[in-house]
Amino acid sequence: MKKIVLLIVLLLAWRHFYYIPDAPKMGPGAFASGSPSQENISIDPFRFNGYTLTPRASFDVIAKVISVERYYFDYEARVSPVDFVLGWGPMSDESILEQIDISQDGRWYKWTSDSMPITKEEIMQNSSNMHMIPENDAIAEALKRVRNGDLVSISGILVDVKSGSSWKWKTSTSRSDTGSTGEIVFIKSIKRIDPVY
Repeated sequence: MKKIVLLIVLLLAWRHFYYIPDAPKMGPGAFASGSPSQENISIDPFRFNGYTLTPRASFDVIAKVISVERYYFDYEARVSPVDFVLGWGPMSDESILEQIDISQDGRWYKWTSDSMPITKEEIMQNSSNMHMIPENDAIAEALKRVRNGDLVSISGILVDVKSGSSWKWKTSTSRSDTGSTGEIVFIKSIKRIDPVY
């Protein structure tokens, strides 16, 4: 009996902390046809939740959420509790995405494909793993409601993160620097978009 209760508790905990539901299918077609936009900015570093954030560029994107991963126990989770793999252009087209296996692990985004519906370069230039830092509690709650497959509009700032020690976490500022762990986005607004409109 104790084992059954423990199993139920573990399942409920997994569902609460890690389960991400899927959004309804949109069908074929690129629903996010544009690329992320950014501009260099001159804003002084600022303190946020015990960290120093150094702004690098403004950042805006309309993209499809290809995958979501929540983090609780790594060092970065103290400032960034969730990562999104976002796709735009061909990587927002479900007829292409269904031919690509995508996963997230250890703050990295991985993909494999046997059929290669588009080139490797197109996959890398039209998708990215982004580490989300919510500006406030309302945005943190909005992040929790995002589903795999949602179309979202995100506005914020790309930032480098530093703690009081020597720990540093540097953002990518390019969609083509494949050696980077991705963009670190201090989110000022996020909303889900109804693809019908």
